[in-house]
Amino acid sequence: MTCAIDRWTLTQAGLEAPDGAALRDWQLTRLAETVARIRANNPSQAARLQSFDGSLESLPFTWPAELAADPMAFLCVPQGQVARVTTVSTSGTTGPKKRIFFTEGDLERTVDFFALGMTMLVEDGQDALILMGANTEHSIARLLQKAVGRLGVHGRIGDLAWNAEETLEAARTADCLVGLPSELLYLCRMDGTLRPRTVLLSADYVPECVIETLRERWGCLVFTHFGMTETGFGFAVQCAAGEGHHVRHPELLLEVVDPVSGRPLPAGEAGELVITTFAQEAMPLLRYRTGDRASLLGSPCPCGGLLPHLGRVEGRIENDLDLGDGRILSIHRLDDLLYRLPSVRAFTAGVERGKTRPTLTLKAESSEPLSLRALKETLPDGLEVILTYGDASPFARRGKRRIHETTEDP
Repeated sequence: MTCAIDRWTLTQAGLEAPDGAALRDWQLTRLAETVARIRANNPSQAARLQSFDGSLESLPFTWPAELAADPMAFLCVPQGQVARVTTVSTSGTTGPKKRIFFTEGDLERTVDFFALGMTMLVEDGQDALILMGANTEHSIARLLQKAVGRLGVHGRIGDLAWNAEETLEAARTADCLVGLPSELLYLCRMDGTLRPRTVLLSADYVPECVIETLRERWGCLVFTHFGMTETGFGFAVQCAAGEGHHVRHPELLLEVVDPVSGRPLPAGEAGELVITTFAQEAMPLLRYRTGDRASLLGSPCPCGGLLPHLGRVEGRIENDLDLGDGRILSIHRLDDLLYRLPSVRAFTAGVERGKTRPTLTLKAESSEPLSLRALKETLPDGLEVILTYGDASPFARRGKRRIHETTEDP
């Protein structure tokens, strides 16, 4: 039995059986309709769409910097129809700001997709604790609360002011926890006696060791979701089989390209994820370069799903720090290394340049000392490492994780 998302896709596309080629043909028809809608509602986009011949590859890429420079150039509805505007950075917390627009219809479709995905995690009468940001109108937390409410589930939204202990107490009665990987790992290593039935990890890179730890210590099913503001938050979610992510195909068209050349890559090969949004009313995007590293899977999902699905999302390409001589360091690699150590609850990382050698400073919250020598052996050569210990709770610095980079004055 395929998952609810694949069944919904077949219904939306009018397909009687899962057929990747037929789905692609239907998506290209939607693409042509979307291009026509953009031309009709935003004449400033006409020039960049002149090359369109019905194929996806005939369209130019859309870059985050373009969106940041002139968001109004991508708006396709009157401003009075905009229900929400979200401001995000193009690079972690430091890049130029992008403004993403949504109509009520855009937000409603997100709620619909969230509800579809959550049918795999919750049941009527259960309780879900949502640790996904602010409890404000049209926030992700509110949209998800509305979605689970349609399933008869009580959705509680966590308070951003809660510390780890307060969050842990709120989680004790939850059947489902939804939150960031670093925060839920922190709770898990504080208390292994929690027994949520399911956990959904989202909004940041998800190390495999975090999934394994939650499964083993809490005895729960762990799902992952990948989404972006630019896609209306919802994008793709795992089913119970736990392999790959079932995609919002009726509203998105996916590509994976070489990050440098833009050349399309075959199924199974990791590259930069590129998305085209069909259904977004306020701001449809064509061939948008996401900056995320991922792959498309060509093999069937163990759940029986035969439609193309998204493989493991390996994090943001821009988070790779080039230390020179081909040496690369990223917060994702550090997460994979440190979170697999049972004593580590959390850590922060910073890199300082300008010295003879780049210096990585780690502050770990750990129940026992770590081997600095072992850490150095797993990191790029020539990297100085300073290891300290202290409070590194992710609840004190909410949001996506990154390496904080500084340059020492000569």
